[in-house]
Amino acid sequence: MRIKLLSIMIIGVVFANSAIAQVLTEDKRKDASTTNSVVTSKELNSSVSVQHDDGFKYLTEQFADLRIVRYRIPGWDRLSLNQKKLVYFLTQAGYSGRDIIWDQNYRHNLAIRHALESIITKYNGNKNDRNWEDFMVYTKRVWFSNGIHHHYSMDKIMPEFNRSYFNSLIESAHVRLDPKVIDIMFDPKTDAKKVSLNSNKDLLLASATNFYDPDITEKEAQDFYDNMIDKSDTRPISYGLNSKLVRNEDGTISEKVWKLDGMYGTAIREIIMWLEKAVLVAENPQQAKALKLLIDYYQTGDL
Repeated sequence: MRIKLLSIMIIGVVFANSAIAQVLTEDKRKDASTTNSVVTSKELNSSVSVQHDDGFKYLTEQFADLRIVRYRIPGWDRLSLNQKKLVYFLTQAGYSGRDIIWDQNYRHNLAIRHALESIITKYNGNKNDRNWEDFMVYTKRVWFSNGIHHHYSMDKIMPEFNRSYFNSLIESAHVRLDPKVIDIMFDPKTDAKKVSLNSNKDLLLASATNFYDPDITEKEAQDFYDNMIDKSDTRPISYGLNSKLVRNEDGTISEKVWKLDGMYGTAIREIIMWLEKAVLVAENPQQAKALKLLIDYYQTGDL
């Protein structure tokens, strides 16, 4: 099965880190801006102190197998205004594609996230019992993993609270969520693995990722791309990198390409807007060219 990723998240981080790195090597001051990150508890215990000697609190929260850690960016204030703008524009471009990542991870992720967030916003019942605590832990785990599957193991995250309690939250907060989706949330066997590598199973049918309609088999996908590939091309493109395979009403299979006037078009339009702003404050012609190529890629979907 092909691994597909939207490149904007990585591109944004690379450019942002490039700008910040210029001052990190020059400035080791302790007084600096603060932001948040998340590491596993194993990583934290081996490499991060809970509190610095100057009283700065690194550890802010722990849930399940995760701890949230605050960290500093030495030298942020020494970035030029244009460098700060570049970091901001690229960060916003990445954020604009947030829902794309959620949808790609699993077809019901967005509906589940919206329901969880609506409950948090609207529920006025008891928030001091164990059930609510378990609900919040589940929600935070889903937030962190960008969906209902664990970010490392790929296993589905199972709620610690029962379905009747969840139904009471939905009813009390007047939230709508398809009962079939709720069934999936509480069924450990349905869509149990985001990405399955079990060679004894059909890799697509056993995986919950949303790059293919759920009934498309591994062989069907392979045959589809085999018919598309130009075998005489000595430098072939990565077929299927920026698309989803869907089954049509007549049973045939076609591609839905991620581009400005295609799949995820609304989000991609916003991504392009921020990338165009980033071009204007690029640090050099090569950086500007790379951003322009990325913009063209999102506009046309042409590999």
